[in-house]
Amino acid sequence: MQVAITILSAAKISAPQKIEDLQEKRIVPKMMLRRRLTRNAKIMLYLADRCEFKGGKLVYASAFGELQSTVGITDAILNESAISPTLFQNSVYNSAPSYFSLLNVDKDEIITISSGMKSSSEALKTAALQALTSGERVLCVATECLDINMIEDVNSCTTFLEAGAAVVLEIAKDESGAVELSDLKDEGIIDSLADLVSLVNMSEHGERKVFISL
Repeated sequence: MQVAITILSAAKISAPQKIEDLQEKRIVPKMMLRRRLTRNAKIMLYLADRCEFKGGKLVYASAFGELQSTVGITDAILNESAISPTLFQNSVYNSAPSYFSLLNVDKDEIITISSGMKSSSEALKTAALQALTSGERVLCVATECLDINMIEDVNSCTTFLEAGAAVVLEIAKDESGAVELSDLKDEGIIDSLADLVSLVNMSEHGERKVFISL
């Protein structure tokens, strides 16, 4: 089954190691909340801001999740030291969208997806289905933050240790002019972000109506 979605807004960002300007002081003015943010959360909030999405249904995806927090916890266990409550709180996959919910007092539905290198593909399907069943617009966003100690010893899947992509979509009112999703991912981007990055690139090239296979 296919549905045609309309891309209302789209954004992406990436850096070989660390993204320098995520405008978190502007986006998250409360210092106590800002200090708790993970890198994934900062990227997701930046992308949501770029897409001008302040609330509503949200589908978030990540293959590796909060890797930095997880490494912090395992290091504490290895060194037999106390585990930071903030690290523990931030170690779950839904940390990033949860911070979005707190920031925007958003009580709408959040779905978190982790499906390996198919994460953004499955998130797109889920977001399209959400839009179809609810009749509402949906933010679909995926991020990866892999900048941990000695990552260069095991990394063979990306040249960007921090990256993310997001689209706000709704079901198209009609399918005329809709095109198939093309493989337009950026060279070197991790496969877990490929479909969303491709959709953002299609939007930038003027393709706003795209078929998504459910």
